[in-house]
Amino acid sequence: MSFADQLQRFGLLLPQGRATVVLAGTPDEIGRVYETVDAALRQRPGYRLVLAAAAEDLSELRRRYPHELVLPLPYSAGAKLWRRRLEAILIIGPARLNAEFGKAGVLDNNEPMTAGTLATMLPTRDLPARPVSTSTFLIDLLGGRRIASLADLKTRLGNPRTIVCLGNGPSSEDPRLSDHRDAALFRVNWNWRGRGWMTEPAVVFTADPDLPGSGRRPIITFPTAAIGRPILMRHTRAMRPPSAGYIFLDAFDPTLADLSGPMIPTNGALMIAVAAAVGAERIVIAGMDLYQHPDGRYPGDATAFDGYSREHSAEIDLALIRTALGGFKGEKIILSDNLRAALQTPG
Repeated sequence: MSFADQLQRFGLLLPQGRATVVLAGTPDEIGRVYETVDAALRQRPGYRLVLAAAAEDLSELRRRYPHELVLPLPYSAGAKLWRRRLEAILIIGPARLNAEFGKAGVLDNNEPMTAGTLATMLPTRDLPARPVSTSTFLIDLLGGRRIASLADLKTRLGNPRTIVCLGNGPSSEDPRLSDHRDAALFRVNWNWRGRGWMTEPAVVFTADPDLPGSGRRPIITFPTAAIGRPILMRHTRAMRPPSAGYIFLDAFDPTLADLSGPMIPTNGALMIAVAAAVGAERIVIAGMDLYQHPDGRYPGDATAFDGYSREHSAEIDLALIRTALGGFKGEKIILSDNLRAALQTPG
């Protein structure tokens, strides 16, 4: 368990700003009701889901649900603060957790429940999120470099002739990519680290809080400032400021995607939109398997929960990718069979 996990058990360093539903227990206990809770929250997109477990189960949960926020259960002394700071309005888990959370109680996950029943427990009105500061003064002061326009990004990249866009699906390790090792590499999130395959990206598109490595720093791109600024503050406090540069796409010139609603394109789709806008001679796309690859969500891992998360959909992704590639005049090489087939189907 990391130092950050330890602090979170006391109710510190927790994400804030959204009403939260907590699904707690062991990996098996969470797994039994996860799809029901997920289906309920698809009907209530204003809520955040947190999976919470004992320290020894965190790694397993993070591997199984890489698209979810996984936190350690609190120490007994910090349970009330933990719940309050998370803005947890509903905790679902085994009855034994009532001892931790007292009168507030826990909805017993052994009781029969349906997605519809859970959804009725949550207000249907839009939930106002508490404003999150988007000031980057401290980030920039300590070594960050804001990239606010396409022209600036092109300059930072050196006007590459070829851009390789890698999602995280199994096709991201297609051996044909070896022909493009000298290209500017765009990657998504950080879970490719440790695979030993194309591990020096120029740009990483993410909404995850993971720290960048201590080696060569990529440009880090976030969908919105509200998502990216708290993450970059954490990076900066850990002495890993975004020295290569950072981008908030909701404040980028020109606007490349609609990021104002409860459902937005995935980082993979945003990556392709940015790559197409850069205007290289060639774009190579792999690892964009639309969560439908027979080998699972990630190369070498068939255990991770597959499918689009609640904030995303194939329809939104494909609409953006069609638009981006439709306006791209260079050569397009798509090594992801599912994506190629979907783009050939009239949308």
